[in-house]
Order: sequence, then structure tokens, then C-alpha cells
Amino acid sequence: MRPPLDPPKGMDDLTPEEYAVQDELVRKARAVMEAYGYRMIETPAVEHYEVFAVKSGEEILTHMFGFEDAHGRRLVLRPEMTAPVARLFAARLSRRPLPVRLGYVADCYRLDEPQWGRRRRFYHAGFELIGVRDPMADAEQVLICRDFFESVGIRDFRVKLGHVGIHRAVLSACGLDESSQDRVLSLIDRGRREEAMGIVREAPGDPSAKEAYLELVSIEGPAEVGEVRELLSRVEGARQQVEELEAVLRVLEALVGRDRIGYVPGFARGLSYYTGVILEVYGPRASVALAGGGRYDGLIGLFGGRDFPGVGVAIGITRVMQYLVDRMGYRADVGGPKVLVKPLTRSDGEYALMVADSVRRRGIAVETAFPGRSLGDELGLASERGVRLVLIVGARERERGVVLVRDMREGRQLEVQREGVAEEVERLLGHG
Repeated sequence: MRPPLDPPKGMDDLTPEEYAVQDELVRKARAVMEAYGYRMIETPAVEHYEVFAVKSGEEILTHMFGFEDAHGRRLVLRPEMTAPVARLFAARLSRRPLPVRLGYVADCYRLDEPQWGRRRRFYHAGFELIGVRDPMADAEQVLICRDFFESVGIRDFRVKLGHVGIHRAVLSACGLDESSQDRVLSLIDRGRREEAMGIVREAPGDPSAKEAYLELVSIEGPAEVGEVRELLSRVEGARQQVEELEAVLRVLEALVGRDRIGYVPGFARGLSYYTGVILEVYGPRASVALAGGGRYDGLIGLFGGRDFPGVGVAIGITRVMQYLVDRMGYRADVGGPKVLVKPLTRSDGEYALMVADSVRRRGIAVETAFPGRSLGDELGLASERGVRLVLIVGARERERGVVLVRDMREGRQLEVQREGVAEEVERLLGHG
């Protein structure tokens, strides 16, 4: 049977041109991590099922790639990274001085129906800040997004803010326990508002709180925090959450810009571990979020031991890549060595490798051509690919211990002793 040419549904091969875009995004994400003091970590792509079952929520649990190993243990391909980071922190990092800033670039897997911006294998660049409850920690996540998106040329982004703590305060007043609250928020996130409102209407709690929540969730566009404060003025526990949100908004409006920030009272995210501010980042040319995150103050304690507050954001590298290529027409430079060694015949191969090796030992990338293509054709291809120097070796050069160095930019050629060719290449490229 002939094996299929295409990868599994919803997963992608990357050509050199596509990989160059992804690699550039990863490098810029890592630069932001360094700028903010986040230190890189890595967790396995295969995790225990229980890592996500503990609090990730229905939407995650029903869309995981799961299997059993030879010993009957239930394992999954990680569908997201916050829960694995919480597990790692609880297991090995909880004694470190706070706050702890952790960064990662990781591939995740979800059994979703593939469509634009939604793949079954996708890359995230994440930032997790653990050990601080201050609203400034929440604001930092949005500043991280600002710096990243500006660095990749998406300057017209918009940040959608919400606050799960406000939702939970009102739902508690409605008489709903934590599990029921998780269900309501998951349904809202998936666009099934009427089903969610049915659960609220049937709740045994304060009728005025239920009325307030139905009005809160109906606000699907940006709103003033004062409007929500007034709406929830009689709901116990909501005031502190609203004040938290106001503190974050003040900072972001000053540093990111009021026109880029919008508080949406009816906004919820399906991950059950969120407890406070939540956010998503959008570009104007697509309806899917390019980044998302929020506060998860109760998650780490579920793994045992002391609890720690946490807040984080994940930038969708795969989505941003699609956005740049499909919506903005971006193309990355594949790059490649600027130096090519061309042997004229098979007999010149060993000498060509010696020349290439001497240049590489100076830290300069070199590609070695193989006999078969004519010198003219090789020079034409080198010009197309942006090669700066072509080092030509043939029988006469071997016999005399020299190399012909052709400068493609200047259109001139010089003869250099083999022992000095590396220094000459370094000089011409300006690496000295």
C-alpha cells in the first residue's frame, strides 16, 4: 500500500519559506521574553490526562488526542500549556523567590474541525507570571502582546478584555456552585448563550442577581466599567472585582492606547481555571483571536501543596503566521549561506571541501556545490539566491594552492591563496 502524501488532517508540513516565517515569529517572541525577564522552560508533548481533567474545562476535555500506554495509563497530547506549566511549577519551582516568570514555545494538539486559523497542531509562545495578585501583573500580559504584535508589523490590533471574577461573583449570588459556573462560562464562550441563560434562570439564588447577570451577558460590545459598576452595585463580592478591572484598564489606556483596548462585559473564556481578568487580541483582517490569556489564581494549588496566584498569555504563533501570510501578504527571507564553493569537476571535490571547512571554522556559513551543473548555471542560481561570494576551484587552482573568489555584488574576481581564503572571505563580508 502506498503511504499518503499529505499529513494527518489539521496538521501541516512547512516548506522552507513557511518555516522561515514561523522561525522569525518565534525569535521575536523570545526577544520579548528576554525583554520582560521570562525564562524559557519545556514540558513534554505527552501529558497525563489528569493534568487537564483537574480544571481545564469541558471544551478542552472533549477535544483532546488521548490514548493508553502499555501499562494502561491514560495519556494525552497536550491541548494547551497553562496546566502543564502549573504542574511543573508545583513539582519543581515552588520554592523559588517570587515572582517567577516562565516562557515557552510549544506545539499543542486539539481535535477541532480544521478551518482558517484553527489547526489540530499549532504552536504557542507563552508567558506565565506566577506569585503576584497585583493588577499590574495582568497589565503586563497586555504590554507583552503590544510589544510582540508591533514587532511583527501588526500595529492595528485590538485587545478584548473581560473579567471572569465579575461573572463568578454574580453567578455565586445567583446560587450556582463552581461546577455550574464553569458550565455557564463554557457555554457563553462557545456562543450558546441561550443555553447558558437557561441555567441561570433556573438557579435558586437572588432574582435580582439573575436579572443583573442576564443584562451583563447581553453586553457583547465594549462598555464603560462605570456602567457595570452601577449594574452590579447590589451584588455582594462584585465590587472588588470591578475595582481590579478598573486598575488594569487605567494602566493599559495610558500605555497601550484607549483606542486599542475594549472591555466587553459579556466576554467569557471556556477554560475553567480562569478567575480574574481575561483577554484576547485580534487583528482587523480576521475574526479569530491571535492571542489569549488571563488570571488563574486557583490552579496551581490543585496539583498539591501551597497555592500560588498566576496570570499568563499565549500568542498563537501558527495563527499569527497565517494572518501575516494570508491577510497581509508577508513573505520571509529564507536566507541561506552567503558563500558558495563551486568545484568544477568531481576530482576537485576534496579540495572544495577543504576550502569550505576552513571558512566555516571562522563562523561563516558556506554551502558546497556538487559537480554536474555548469559554472554559468551555478553562478546564475547563486545570484538568484542572494549569494555574495562564489569560491571557484578547479584543476589549475588545486595545483597552485589557490582559490578564485568571485564577488557577485561587485562583479569582480580575485585569486587568493588557500591558506588565506577564510580571512579574505571574512574581510569581504565585513565579519571582522
